Amino acid sequence: MTPTMKKTLAVTLAAASVLPATAMADTPKDNTNQSCSTPDSIDAGNTTLSAACSTLDTLLHSQDSTVKTVYDKAKPDGQTAYTADSARKLVEAYNRAELLWQKTGITTDDVDDMNKAASDLKVQAANMTVATWTVTDGDQTSTLSGTPDSGGTGREYTGTLAHKPTGDLHVDGSDGSKINLTHDTARDTQAPGTLYGQTDHTARYVAAPTANRPGFTVTAEWTDGEAVTAKLADGKKGDIKKDDSGDYQLGGAVGLVDGDYGPDHLDLTDGTQLTGMDWSDKTYTEENGSVFIRRFATNTVTVKDKNGKETKVKLNLTAQRTQDSTAKLTLTYTDKDGKQQTRDVTGYDKDKDGPVTLDKLPYGEMGDAFSLSASTGTDATVTVGRQSVGDNGSRSWSVTTTYTDEKGGQHTHTMQVTLPFEQPARQVTNTDARLAGLLVNGQPIAGWDADTLDYTITAKGDEPYKVSPQAADGQTVAASDVTQGAGTTRQEWTVSKNGQTRVYSVTVIRKHEPTAAERFDPADPTDQDGKTPAPDPSTTDVESYGYTIKDKDGKTQYKPFATDDHTIPEGGVFAYQSYQNQVVTVKGGRVSGMTWRYTLTVLSPDNHVGVHTVDVTYLTAATHKAELTGIRFDGKNLDGFDPARHEYAVQVSDPARYTVMPVFDQSTGMTVSTHKTDGKAVVTVTSADGLTKTVYTFNVSQAPLPILSGTQAGHLAQTGTVVGAIGVAVAVLVAVLAGCAAWLVGRRRKGEGGKDIVA
Repeated sequence: MTPTMKKTLAVTLAAASVLPATAMADTPKDNTNQSCSTPDSIDAGNTTLSAACSTLDTLLHSQDSTVKTVYDKAKPDGQTAYTADSARKLVEAYNRAELLWQKTGITTDDVDDMNKAASDLKVQAANMTVATWTVTDGDQTSTLSGTPDSGGTGREYTGTLAHKPTGDLHVDGSDGSKINLTHDTARDTQAPGTLYGQTDHTARYVAAPTANRPGFTVTAEWTDGEAVTAKLADGKKGDIKKDDSGDYQLGGAVGLVDGDYGPDHLDLTDGTQLTGMDWSDKTYTEENGSVFIRRFATNTVTVKDKNGKETKVKLNLTAQRTQDSTAKLTLTYTDKDGKQQTRDVTGYDKDKDGPVTLDKLPYGEMGDAFSLSASTGTDATVTVGRQSVGDNGSRSWSVTTTYTDEKGGQHTHTMQVTLPFEQPARQVTNTDARLAGLLVNGQPIAGWDADTLDYTITAKGDEPYKVSPQAADGQTVAASDVTQGAGTTRQEWTVSKNGQTRVYSVTVIRKHEPTAAERFDPADPTDQDGKTPAPDPSTTDVESYGYTIKDKDGKTQYKPFATDDHTIPEGGVFAYQSYQNQVVTVKGGRVSGMTWRYTLTVLSPDNHVGVHTVDVTYLTAATHKAELTGIRFDGKNLDGFDPARHEYAVQVSDPARYTVMPVFDQSTGMTVSTHKTDGKAVVTVTSADGLTKTVYTFNVSQAPLPILSGTQAGHLAQTGTVVGAIGVAVAVLVAVLAGCAAWLVGRRRKGEGGKDIVA
């Protein structure tokens, strides 16, 4: 039998190379009678040789040979399947066996070599070492590490996964083999993570080694849970994490609470709180031109999670802020249209006490709404008191400033801030009737102002005062009747020109016992409500005006004025009803007699201001009287005078030259004016409250006979004196102010531009 030529397997092994899966692909599958021929000298039926040759042929060329099976399992894509060393040994054994199989003239001596070659092929095939082992879970693949031993197997391959496995694991060999792993639950571990709130886990998946492959251990490591952090200053988060010693710690900066204290807790992101911080005393530290106030917490606290698990945490916290004792006042005012303006109160100084008066604002802005506000640093507190109102709508606030300086010192200062307004523009009318002047004893009257109409002279003693009006060109000056009171004499002049008139007056006051009207001093007005909501926040009107008076049971009752009749009965006191959140300032004073003028400045709930004037007249029995108790003509009492009788016929020696002296109760404050003409004297008595007037008319005629002593109906009595109840000085003044001074100087006198008077 002629041997057939066979293709010799040739494998070139480079460093770290492996035998490719196609290395033996060209080996003929049908190798019958190709080689392993028996020489003629050897019995062809030698079963030993035949068996050896057949075994070798099967290993080398058969479809299911051991060597062929190894290569069939290799990956077909050219990747490394086996280690270079194990592949080299297999190739070497294969080449030796192939040479024996192709040898001609096989002898019985070759049987051992053939059997040895067959055995070696089996061993090398069995010892083929897989090049790489990997484990894959999800999208993560990890290559296992291990060192094969000299026999072709490794003791153990190990690898790791950095997440929790999603299911069962297996390892894959580079030759396509697959080894299932078993979860070794006994070796699972878990421990607190590096960050508080997290847990570190490990799990091991194993396959024990066998005679033909190594063992495997795959360790999965992962961390679950969300890290819990602390909420620090400025929205920052503080990690609670382990230090080198394995203890948890928390550091960072937080803010001081209320500007002065370390917080008593920190909120954690899991909804729990860190508490128990032990803060140090305050420190003041200057850095880069700023002063910082700090407290420190370095103690260890216990934190509980939502499940009640406790963890120790070392603190290294700083609670701090910048020291700031700045303080500023701002005035804001809103006009009736809602337009706002602001300005700083430049005179305010937190280190000073005392008043601060702002620049005056125009009178027309008095009704605007004003508010005073403060802006401060953390180390200063400014308290602005409730706004109050004063004369002409002026506003005022009490301001108290308390602050801590850069070294911790405490300071407090108080001041009053006032916002004044200009006086209303003076209203001047009837300028054509403006007097040129008023002379007193030849000199200009004190405080002369052509647009001031009323003047008062307070006498120092009994000296007389000659008052002369000075008319301007074209003016007519007419003196009115003299009005007398207790210690007072009043003269008026009516000045006319071009249809315009003005009335000027001079009142001379002499020392006297106070009258009932002068002694009268009502109690201060009171607010009777202050609780009824205002119709509008800008309401500057009060609810009502009236008076309070005690009823028969002694209880104080409030009586609103029903009409424009603002009279208050005896025992009553002016009062008003304000609305809720209004501030009302009341200033009152006597206008004349028993008439008081009350000016109410009302601050609305939204700080607008309205000014209201109310005139009221107080009634008393004494000050409501208006009657004479007697009258004297030419110094003698009029017989038969009755205060209730208001008209008389009187005879005098000279109807053109006579004196009239009314007698009345001066203690009440009533006043008397006398108008004399030839043949008639009219005396008007006015009560102190100005509400009652009584007119007495005396028809004067020539007495037919000389006046006798004693008293006769219709005749003057010679008893009494000219001074009477009024006094010498007043008697003199009455006669002269009436423009009939004949009894004093013996003739009428005309001054410049009008009547002269002597008081």
